[in-house]
Amino acid sequence: MRLIVYSKGLYSTWLYYAPDRLAFDAGEGLSSILGNKCFAIQHVFLSHGHADHIAGLIGLINIRNSGMGDTEKPLTIYYPKDNWRVLELIAYIARTTSRLSYELTWVPLEPGDRVSVFEGQNPRYVEAFETQHTRGERSLGYNVVEVRRRLKDEYRDLPQEEIQRLVRERGREAITTTYPAKLFSYGGDSAPLDPKRVEGTETLFHEATFLNPEDRESKTHSTLDEALEVARRAGVKRELFVFHISSRYKPELPKFEEKLKRLELGFRVVLVPPGRVCRYD
Repeated sequence: MRLIVYSKGLYSTWLYYAPDRLAFDAGEGLSSILGNKCFAIQHVFLSHGHADHIAGLIGLINIRNSGMGDTEKPLTIYYPKDNWRVLELIAYIARTTSRLSYELTWVPLEPGDRVSVFEGQNPRYVEAFETQHTRGERSLGYNVVEVRRRLKDEYRDLPQEEIQRLVRERGREAITTTYPAKLFSYGGDSAPLDPKRVEGTETLFHEATFLNPEDRESKTHSTLDEALEVARRAGVKRELFVFHISSRYKPELPKFEEKLKRLELGFRVVLVPPGRVCRYD
């Protein structure tokens, strides 16, 4: 399973990204729903400090200490630097869980910071970017980026046989260059993202608390139209997942899904039903 997602606006939001064993946000129910999959998580990236995005950390940390799994596997939790709500939770957990069997590390992040999550032929890292949510309180979104190789411009039109000869003579690194490819982008439940921050991503998770623009109550959240516009301008390549949808729209989701099918967008749009655990390949 590539993605496991739960999001119910105001109540709880979290996402498990299986390819790199990452969790984005950690709302209530994360550990009880994932069960032993909690032991697979290596990194947790928090978008901000509201309770519906961090309350599940207490359960996750304790389950990792005493559940049926590798209780010695380290866990690293990343959060927006100086976010006072997260700092309060860190202090509480430090006071109440003094005997962990594994190494728990808290790492503050700022926009532009990178965290390596895979080292190999095509290394991957998570890069933080700024989002807008609560005034005066830092919030972050995250891109999962893979470093790929391609032929340098001067070699791209050569026959395959010639390219193979150059590789044998000079080595692959001499005729190729690296470039970053965004595989996955997550923006938390913020105001509309800056499309430049997620430009060219394959998969975008963008919130849309309000499916009808006229229902919008706060500029701290987004509408469906805004999420679609961000995805268009960013040039999303594969799919847009719309999450953090208000529960008021649950009975109306089929109507919105039919409307989206009639649009020529160039990418798939998935509405994540509020209050339901969803699994996506």
